[in-house]
Amino acid sequence: MRINVRFAGAGGQGVILASVLLAEGYGLGENYNISQTQSYGPEARGGACKAEVVISDDDIDYMKVDTADVFIALNQEGFDRYRDTVKKNAVVLVNSTLVETDDPGYYKIAATEIAEEMGKPFAVNMVMLGALTKVLPKLHYGTIEEEIRKKFSASIAGINLEAFSKGYNTMEQQLKNEKNKKVEKSWHKTAKKLN
Repeated sequence: MRINVRFAGAGGQGVILASVLLAEGYGLGENYNISQTQSYGPEARGGACKAEVVISDDDIDYMKVDTADVFIALNQEGFDRYRDTVKKNAVVLVNSTLVETDDPGYYKIAATEIAEEMGKPFAVNMVMLGALTKVLPKLHYGTIEEEIRKKFSASIAGINLEAFSKGYNTMEQQLKNEKNKKVEKSWHKTAKKLN
């Protein structure tokens, strides 16, 4: 198994932190080989930012992500820059508050809106990380939860855990709705055959 993950967004959105937590969750919590890299513009906030994680059960001899199996876009610029570098049938999550796309195959999480409703707009990365945790294989909620607790002081961990949970639950609901739609379509096909 090898999963190439790319996060893209702007400085200040917590792109790098989300990628580090994902890497630690898979590497320390689930015992996979991990590579985590990052790049960002010279601006402290607002500049383009990218982080990549390679997850593998074999040795990693090439640490870069050329084409992504999983792509998480926190803003429009990041989405526009890297959307053409994802594999066919890749898992794509977009922060739908800031990213406009009409692709029905993408998961749309209103992460900025959720974070702002919490009164913590800086927690957008934790919302997206929660949603990502729900869809990634062989990654467990409790593992990332524990990594968040380790990374933050008790006073800050709580709000990050709440944002993480909201993202996870939002994705869980989205997956249920998707499953229900498939069942409904299947039933309509069956019903037509019966008529």
